[in-house]
Amino acid sequence: MAWHLHVGPSGSGRTTRMVALARAACDAGQRVWWVGLPAQRAHVLRRVTAGGYTALGLEVMSGQQAYYRLLTAANRLQPMLVGSARLVRVAEALKEVTGAFPTPGEAHLFARAIAEAKRFGVGADGYAARATDPEQKRFAAVYRAYEARKGAWDYDDVRTEAVELARRGELRCEADLVIVDGLREIGPLELRLYRALAEQAEVHLSLTAAPPGETPTSRLTQAHPVTLERYLAPNPVSEARWVMRSLKRDLVTGGFHPLDLAVIAPEGRARALAALAEEYGVPLMDESPLALVDRPLGQRLVDLLELLEHPTPSRLLAVAELRPLAAAALEDGVAGVEAVTRLADALGLGRAWRRWLARLEVSGEPVAWARALVVEVLGGEGALPHDFAEGALAKAQEAARLGADGPGFRAWWAALLRDTRSARREPAGVALTTAQQASGRRFRKAYLLGAVDGAYAAHEEEDYFLPEEQRLPLAEAFARLGLPHRFQGRAQQVAAELLTRADHLVVTAPQAGQGGPLVADEALLGAAPAPLPPVPAGSRLELEGPAYRAPLGRVAFGRPTVERLRRYRRCPFRVWGESALGVRAEWEDDPPAWRRLLTDLTAERNGRLTPARLEALAAAHPEAAGWLEAHAPRLTCLTYNVEMFGGPGRAAALLHAAERVPLGADGQRAVLYRFVAPGSVVSVGDARAYLSDRWTEYYAAYGLLHQARHAVERVDVVVWPVLGEPVSAYGQGVARGFRLASQRRDWVNEELPRYLAGEVEARPGFHCRDCEVLDLCREGTP
Repeated sequence: MAWHLHVGPSGSGRTTRMVALARAACDAGQRVWWVGLPAQRAHVLRRVTAGGYTALGLEVMSGQQAYYRLLTAANRLQPMLVGSARLVRVAEALKEVTGAFPTPGEAHLFARAIAEAKRFGVGADGYAARATDPEQKRFAAVYRAYEARKGAWDYDDVRTEAVELARRGELRCEADLVIVDGLREIGPLELRLYRALAEQAEVHLSLTAAPPGETPTSRLTQAHPVTLERYLAPNPVSEARWVMRSLKRDLVTGGFHPLDLAVIAPEGRARALAALAEEYGVPLMDESPLALVDRPLGQRLVDLLELLEHPTPSRLLAVAELRPLAAAALEDGVAGVEAVTRLADALGLGRAWRRWLARLEVSGEPVAWARALVVEVLGGEGALPHDFAEGALAKAQEAARLGADGPGFRAWWAALLRDTRSARREPAGVALTTAQQASGRRFRKAYLLGAVDGAYAAHEEEDYFLPEEQRLPLAEAFARLGLPHRFQGRAQQVAAELLTRADHLVVTAPQAGQGGPLVADEALLGAAPAPLPPVPAGSRLELEGPAYRAPLGRVAFGRPTVERLRRYRRCPFRVWGESALGVRAEWEDDPPAWRRLLTDLTAERNGRLTPARLEALAAAHPEAAGWLEAHAPRLTCLTYNVEMFGGPGRAAALLHAAERVPLGADGQRAVLYRFVAPGSVVSVGDARAYLSDRWTEYYAAYGLLHQARHAVERVDVVVWPVLGEPVSAYGQGVARGFRLASQRRDWVNEELPRYLAGEVEARPGFHCRDCEVLDLCREGTP
């Protein structure tokens, strides 16, 4: 086979040449591996398949995925440390070596140093042999302890094992052509691996500069022409608004497809830009990794974990009961336990504040305490997404491995919630990305924001453990494996790469921010940037007069049910739009087994479950036969598919099932049933959280308690997961003074007249994020 090294500056056409090679190989019926960065996958596929080309045999993967494929073919894979598990193992090694419980920051420092050493082929023994001071020797001991106790491979071990197999000639490459493109640089171990693969397949490596000791087989010197605009904005807000107006103009009148455009911004600005894009109606596709703490529930959980040691107004907002205290603390500029305690006493909230201080102390088994915090506190105001609860508790289990006390457990749990990141899944749109993620990609037009000094630096900094004078020149590190100098002068390379990310690049920078004047990055912005040119308004907030609003007539919404009124209260326009377009829930096209069972169970209005029906259900749903048999005594006592309080001009409450239970003398207790997904409800807190998003059961409870003809003194609601155990939300039931029942009755009475009159209006809010008819709405879409 053959080895090819293509060298050329950014924008010189190296990727275009690789695309031609990949297409030629696909046309010849060969298998092609395209190895690049994870963020480049969609971009590469779009380029290769441009014009409708069918790339049969092409696989686009990251370097890590390529190692997995090679080791799988050699039957050499082992269990892996994924996510934050590696950081936890490093912390365990630190604790073993030093005898002290490490902080998350200290563990991060050691974990990064271990990863760098393994990337350049330096093992624990090799590092120990070069250690000269106590800190280096401590690091070598931690490194050795980590290797001894990790019990699985980390990501670097996969690379190391692949290189070792390649050295022994035991690798088998499934591809005929391997293309490595889109990387700024390559390490010595990767170079040795791809060199070994060239003995079995044709390998093409594309870089801006040849690695030490390598001679390019082809050199590209002609850079692709770039149209470059450079502007200065007064501040970051005006800069971002100008970019949004420009993007809207490009999409509406410029003939650009959203995937042709990109916004490259410094890390940390993505959330603000994404929020601003909603106002302008620009479809941004945020590519920044998503951590659990980036979700509102995750941020609230971290605020709770840090509230005990560092109470601030923002963290106090995580507790609904303490929000008046948060407002007062913000107004008075108060923070810290002692100061907040005094303020709470002055406001009459001292008892509540101390109760929460006690509640946030870790008591008993840490994971059980963590589960109670997540389910009872976070789940007390609404149903928790299953993936969030599962992910948060998984991090709690990892933190508990370290055997920390209360403050240590809370600190580690919060750190792991921040540390674990995953890729977002967002609809296609204008890429909102960082310089790192934009590497190796090219757009028709891109906006490079925030080009101030330090925003797009190469981030070259001295290592805490091994100073520059003890490191090797890069050529020597490649020749005999060792840690190279950190300072390689990469700043110019990063700037040159950024200036070639698009055929038409617009670079902007603010002159000042909240902290004062800012210095523009001259390498990106040039010596004489112009002020921002005028761009037509892109948001209704930028219009001088009122925005146009289409007149909305009246419609027939159909028969009112309590849950339909709940959705109507949230947004009448959405109820109408989903009905008009026939929008269905995803599960309706292929309902899961438990929903099919529930449909059969409630098929008859006011039906009963006879022995014959029970037997038929068990035969039709064998996976639930045991559950039906175990709960037959109770299931056969219920009345199914019950409708209450319906009639002309009234809202109907549709219940899955109900029963009456004698309650002494002449009174009765009504029990209302709601069947839910298996495993979704396991505790009283879960049941109440589920019911908090519904109206039907509480509305029915109000009617039963307040209409004398029903002779009901108490009402209970049972939330029953299919295949699980029933969970009673209120034990012996609630009586007439139950606030939630009165609240649901009042809400139904408020919305019913407007619903019957057919009034349609859009009520924008957070729920617009998952609205299926958002594109039709002039209110929800800025």
